[in-house]
Amino acid sequence: MGLHRGRFMSLVLAAVLVGGGLVACDDEEDAEQEETEAEEDSETAEADGELQVEDLPFYATGPIARIDDHEISEDDFNEMVKERVEQLPGQLPPQMVDMFKEQIFDFAIDKYLVDKKLEGQDIEVTDEDIDDAFAEFTERFGGEEALEQQLARRGVTAEEIREDMYQDVQLEKYLSEIYDLEVAEEDLREFFEMHKDRLATEEERHARHVLLEVEQDAAEDEEADALERATAVYEEAADGADFEELAREHSEGPTASRGGDLGFFPRHQMVPEFSDVAFEMEPGDISEPVRSQFGFHVIQLVDIQEGGEANFEDARSDIELQLTHQKRQEVFQEFLEELKEEVQIERMEDNITVNTEALQQAQPQGMPGMPQHQQQGAGGAPQPQQRPQQRPQQGGGGELELERPELELDLGEN
Repeated sequence: MGLHRGRFMSLVLAAVLVGGGLVACDDEEDAEQEETEAEEDSETAEADGELQVEDLPFYATGPIARIDDHEISEDDFNEMVKERVEQLPGQLPPQMVDMFKEQIFDFAIDKYLVDKKLEGQDIEVTDEDIDDAFAEFTERFGGEEALEQQLARRGVTAEEIREDMYQDVQLEKYLSEIYDLEVAEEDLREFFEMHKDRLATEEERHARHVLLEVEQDAAEDEEADALERATAVYEEAADGADFEELAREHSEGPTASRGGDLGFFPRHQMVPEFSDVAFEMEPGDISEPVRSQFGFHVIQLVDIQEGGEANFEDARSDIELQLTHQKRQEVFQEFLEELKEEVQIERMEDNITVNTEALQQAQPQGMPGMPQHQQQGAGGAPQPQQRPQQRPQQGGGGELELERPELELDLGEN
């Protein structure tokens, strides 16, 4: 469900912002000592590069909501903002501020309601339950390697995710007692029949390459130099030199350290200049230098994986995983609506200030977590659209979409 625990890293927030929650000092000396400690904590946080409230794109200056007689404090909200901002791959674009603010605002309310509901519930969560939940999470992400890359990019560890999953599992067990979370066999088969064509596997090629980088609009002498170096690599490879060693020695792309290995890829994943050559080769073939927008590639084809029609038994686990995830999200939203009907919620969004000064320093960039068209892929070949492992879901218009989960603060994520 994506319940990220609050990581209260800044002690100065507790000292300065809590206000009425602090125990009054007995005398002036204690007050001075506490102020000194707060300043030292602040200096330590700044030295460690930790985000301060004034660095956030928006922050609360007072309670952001009242739920019956409970207030969600500015401390809690600002910590949620800080945690999410620290997970972003870059600065938050100004055009995303309102959406981002609304997401965290809603999350703060939803999280309180869920915490309150689960409080005191006698629901046992075992280590095996956490292992199963983490295994499913990893599978939905496309495997361990894909998950590790995303976690590293977000500044989150696998252990933190596992800790967060305790309440995820607790919540799912609670929901399973009052809702039907199972996906019927006929639903799986119906989905398969509706999307059989889209579930068919594409032909894929496994290749290695050596990339000699040169800008697309490079000067004539730079272009000639890169082509000359690429031709020399091609000639060595054609004469029987170890291609992986050539890649490690000469390639200027990000796959150089692993011998230029690009793994398996479908035709659409690479730029046309690259794919048009790779998909005409046979295993063991070495291409002459191929020009793309990244430079000159020398390609070695390793293997071919033929495509084929979809088979229900092969696709069943993927379909079940995705439809189960969808059903959980639907049930969870229904559960949240029921919780909200039981309480009085006063939204106090006027206590949230947009930090215009911090936003002015942000440079326009792509939306975090979204694939960028024509971004550079593994080994320098751009991927027009990153595709995860097949995870079927029924999108708008009844079309099959492929999904990879993102690390969001949305309680509906799993």
